[in-house]
Amino acid sequence: MPMTIDPELINTLTRLGFSQYEAQAYIALVGRGALTGAEVGRGAGVPPSKIYETLGRLESKGAVLVNRSEPVRYLAVPHAELLAVARSRFEADVFAAKEKLDDLPVQEELGLVWSLRSRQTIVPAFARVTAGAERRIFAGIWDEEMDEIGPLLEQAAARGVETHVAIYGKRTLVGPHTYDLSECGASARLRLSGRRLAVVVADDNETVVAEFGDRTPDQAVLTTNAVTCLLAVEYIKADVSGRLLINALSASEYQRLLATPDMRAILSPAVSQAE
Repeated sequence: MPMTIDPELINTLTRLGFSQYEAQAYIALVGRGALTGAEVGRGAGVPPSKIYETLGRLESKGAVLVNRSEPVRYLAVPHAELLAVARSRFEADVFAAKEKLDDLPVQEELGLVWSLRSRQTIVPAFARVTAGAERRIFAGIWDEEMDEIGPLLEQAAARGVETHVAIYGKRTLVGPHTYDLSECGASARLRLSGRRLAVVVADDNETVVAEFGDRTPDQAVLTTNAVTCLLAVEYIKADVSGRLLINALSASEYQRLLATPDMRAILSPAVSQAE
């Protein structure tokens, strides 16, 4: 009777280069001692017509040992040894590919704006832009994105990049120069119906601007467009300087400011895209 095999383990091994049947057969062999092909097939749920072909491929991959007595029996190579070899080969392939790709000529058209449509593509864009900064970073992030983007900014500061971060929440960072915009964040969250704007500008020439939301799809733009970079930097500076000016006011002065027609007009709630 076939053994119960974790589907995620199957998926992991297939990502390492195993076929579905190879993954099933290898898992069925791990920790079981030497088995005949028929025993492996039954345990793995691999059809009899496919099991010996599958075991042959596993042998060529260095994943099983074969005892060619009668009957022929198979033994799994210890998984720690197998994975260490796989890691070594993978790292060597990555290094070789990088060397070859680095040698290819680069023709970059500056100023284009690229659209990103999911968190799975947006967060790596933040990582790439932050890692590429050499002199200065301006950033604005919310608590909800701090776990993913915060460490990137700390790493930039640690390698000597001048890093300024406006934080719309209660979290903090070690290394960057941070600005507490939690009160601005509370009012913005109300105006924007839960939508949050995250920004990173590297060296004034590359930026990611992302909108994350509780009820709206995540989306972003990645660009080297000079105008967009300038606009993003000035957005962060305006929020920070506005907060510092408000902090310098007394409570009564601040309330009088909020009551002016201009402030009431600009701070009116935005219409949600979801509505």
